Amino acid sequence: MNNVVCLAQTQAEVLTRTDKEPAHASDEPSREQQRRDGPIRLSAIPGPIGESLLRRGAIVAHPYETPDIVLLTETNASAWLTHHLSQAAAAIVPVIDATGCGRGTRDQRRADVTVVGPSPKAVEVAVEMLRPAVQRLRVLPRWAMETKDPRLMLLARLFVRDRALAPRSEVNTPETFVYDDDAVIPGVAAIADQLTTLRLMERKFADKVTICPHCASARLTVRENCSRCGDGNIVDEPIIHHLKCACQRPERDFRQGTELVCPKCLQQLKHFNVDYDRSGSIGVCQSCGHLSTEHKVGFLCLDCDSHVEARNVDSRIIHSYRLTPAGRSVAASASLLPDPDDGSIGSKVRAFAMSQSALDHPCSILFTRLHKPDDILENGDAWRQTCGFFGRMMRETFTLETEIIEAPPLFLALLAREPKTEVERHMPEIRRRLERYLSLAPKLELAVFSPDEIRGIADRVPNVL
Repeated sequence: MNNVVCLAQTQAEVLTRTDKEPAHASDEPSREQQRRDGPIRLSAIPGPIGESLLRRGAIVAHPYETPDIVLLTETNASAWLTHHLSQAAAAIVPVIDATGCGRGTRDQRRADVTVVGPSPKAVEVAVEMLRPAVQRLRVLPRWAMETKDPRLMLLARLFVRDRALAPRSEVNTPETFVYDDDAVIPGVAAIADQLTTLRLMERKFADKVTICPHCASARLTVRENCSRCGDGNIVDEPIIHHLKCACQRPERDFRQGTELVCPKCLQQLKHFNVDYDRSGSIGVCQSCGHLSTEHKVGFLCLDCDSHVEARNVDSRIIHSYRLTPAGRSVAASASLLPDPDDGSIGSKVRAFAMSQSALDHPCSILFTRLHKPDDILENGDAWRQTCGFFGRMMRETFTLETEIIEAPPLFLALLAREPKTEVERHMPEIRRRLERYLSLAPKLELAVFSPDEIRGIADRVPNVL
């Protein structure tokens, strides 16, 4: 039996299984259970909330405790959130907007539910809508509300709300797309990109916008310009086709007062479809008189007033983001996150180890290094081709889901859900598969590391390169 194939099959089979439910961390299980089953605690900002507004299992939160829901009762009340709550709690706790200020305001962008006014019935309906979010909020450990890490704030915020980080079109901003969560956590898209590199979020294409190369604004208007002089004063005129002499010109060349006279044969055209027809239209530049059926497409930036040719515009891809199972586990446990990814191999290895640990999955890393023969030049084509070919062999040896990090002559295989002992059992076959096509016969160094050893290798990798 081919052991390497078995290894690949094992990974493929495990990847089809349902992920484990995230482990819910709790510092005081009995207390957390009591909170989970207790009444929902509301806090009004900026002023106190009257008991008459609360119904069916909702109570006023104590002034010195973190509420389950915040109710905004006055215009711009969201600006006071961080005065009443910690920065993390202000980002994580669900919010009801009862200010009545309407769409697009900061209060509305921070809110999870908007009601017309703080009436008892409206508040009751909003509380019931947020009850699932409150249950997820109560799963979080106490220290989640004190974190200073905006990445963990974003994970917890999306976990509580059980939704994606999605863009919304907004013509009042130069970008034309906004993330409402940016009103809570500034720079939220960049933070989501960092979490994507840590495998805690995944991103998907949402839209692509054309932007000005001078100011990066996406508020551009399309213009048709004359291909000769560049002016935009172009009008379309019908083309007259004289059926007898086959003359085709703009109608202005045939027009003599109220009559049509062929400029070629000087015959008067009286009857449509007998003497003439209209075969189409042509653009006429009112500035230089140039005739053309094709005009240059350009753009006018509404923010910096720049005129930009179509070939010079730039573009930006807009993404939506969603928590991965590992991200949900990290959010539920409020685990400490590693430093932002700096693009190094060590950062990628640490991110891989953390994501697998958050899911409570076994994992290992296969360390592979090619040693160049003494008679081969390091900068020669033969050695470069050998390293490139070896990278392809690494990808073919393992499943498509296995991430291969290439930094010739160093190659790493990040083996998710594969314990070290299992990989070591298949090492002879892995070596055979990797060495059989190496024509230069370089020395191949192989080593496998367990999760407990991964942190150490992540720190040592930069020195190995």
